[in-house]
Amino acid sequence: MLSKRARYAIKALLFLYENKEKTPISAKLISENENIPYKFLENILRELRQSKILKSERGAGGG
Repeated sequence: MLSKRARYAIKALLFLYENKEKTPISAKLISENENIPYKFLENILRELRQSKILKSERGAGGG
């Protein structure tokens, strides 16, 4: 069985894949659409970025 963290990571990655033409995509948008607590999602996305699974940009135009 997968941990909640792993399930949320998969949900976030699937959301990003399904919406790849709408880049950049904010963590807030993922959080709202996938019902993932925002602060928890930030940590998951940071881990995915550090593992080079995701690429991100800071700021208003980032995602």
